[in-house]
Amino acid sequence: MMKRHNLLIVMALMTISHLIWAEDPPPASGGATQYVHLQPAFVLNYGSNVTGRLKYIRTDVALRVVGAEAAGKVNHHQAYIRNQLVLLLSQQDEDTVNDAQGRENLRQVALDEIRALLTELEGNPYIEDLYFQNFVAQN
Repeated sequence: MMKRHNLLIVMALMTISHLIWAEDPPPASGGATQYVHLQPAFVLNYGSNVTGRLKYIRTDVALRVVGAEAAGKVNHHQAYIRNQLVLLLSQQDEDTVNDAQGRENLRQVALDEIRALLTELEGNPYIEDLYFQNFVAQN
């Protein structure tokens, strides 16, 4: 009798734990949040070379997307996205890359440019956000 009682308790706990540990449903847009990491890291020189000394930026970029379709589109156009980011990053000046607010403004400009690029190519921006996972500048 005791074994049957324990078995019923275990079964009840398993049923309840399933309800407790159930995941939230995916967002209405059709998928889970994913991060597309643009690899390899961006390492490039920036600014004008008036002083004769090269200045470098090294950063890792991740793009937040929702759903497998968005991740696939971003991966498909990754070469073009990387190219646009290299061009944008290389145009920056010391004041922008050495200032927290300047980097935040740069992040927002990069996000807007990549979203515009994907809208032009695919008819949908697909990217929810852009993150600099690290940002190192050598002046």
